Amino acid sequence: MLVIGAVAFFFVRSAEDKVTADMVSRAERFAIPADWKVEDNVVRREMFLCMSTNPCPSIAKRWDAGKKLTIDDLKAVSSTAGVPMTIEGTCTRRPNVGGTTTVCSTSGTDGEYDYKFNVTSPDKDDLTNFVVLLVEPHS
Repeated sequence: MLVIGAVAFFFVRSAEDKVTADMVSRAERFAIPADWKVEDNVVRREMFLCMSTNPCPSIAKRWDAGKKLTIDDLKAVSSTAGVPMTIEGTCTRRPNVGGTTTVCSTSGTDGEYDYKFNVTSPDKDDLTNFVVLLVEPHS
């Protein structure tokens, strides 16, 4: 019985790892500029029993772009993935908004996963944007 349990665990874990690897490879299709500095990278693997408010599998990745981004910059990042993306916002900070704010975003799906890039501006005097990529199973 112990051997059957170990074999079942191996097969389930192998299947989970394949799903996670597929999601990561899909997310890597986006053309992230080499000069963007990775600030955070969280990959939540596929789990047979996903007991969390975060979906399994999912990715949350954050970069410091090192400059203010434009809509064309955002289009260039998402154009190589082959995923139709919808852009919201102008990538320009409104002068009357204080604190960190989202200046533009793009989202789309390939039928398996939903992809969303959020571009934020930390404050009105800062010369850089931060970009967050979220990847979750399509619902």
